[in-house]
Amino acid sequence: MFRNSIGGFEVKNRKNGKTGGGCVTAGLLAFMLSATALAGTFVPYPGKREVTVARVEEPDLVFVTFNTDATGFFRTLGIRLPHLVVAQDTPQADECEREAAARALQFTRDFLERAKKVYVQDMRMENSADEQAVSPILTDRGSLSDALIQEGLARPDSVDPDTPWCK
Repeated sequence: MFRNSIGGFEVKNRKNGKTGGGCVTAGLLAFMLSATALAGTFVPYPGKREVTVARVEEPDLVFVTFNTDATGFFRTLGIRLPHLVVAQDTPQADECEREAAARALQFTRDFLERAKKVYVQDMRMENSADEQAVSPILTDRGSLSDALIQEGLARPDSVDPDTPWCK
């Protein structure tokens, strides 16, 4: 027999009539917390996977094709670089930032084109139906994120967003 209580459900034991609401409430709370934790860390394709670059739309958004498993099923996903901010070519951006954005896009295309092998690692998604994931993009030439930062075309997301792109 179930009846509502403030903290969840109480269950009456048929033999002695005592309630066990504390156990049920604790169980529900544990389930909800674990589901929340899993939602933020879903990695449908774990490990390091070799990919083929399909297209580069933005310096920090690269569409790749990869083999999902041993069955030979290929999938194309947009990969966003984690913890990175790149210059933007938007109407609100000043001329210097727009030029930096154009250089960053060309740099990303050239960097990936010259790479012999391209990999992603532990793609993070909200669910497996998403068309984009978050992952570092690694090559035989190094990390794309590191290369963009070294060229001054991107910066870690920990940098104050009001920092100008040009001095």
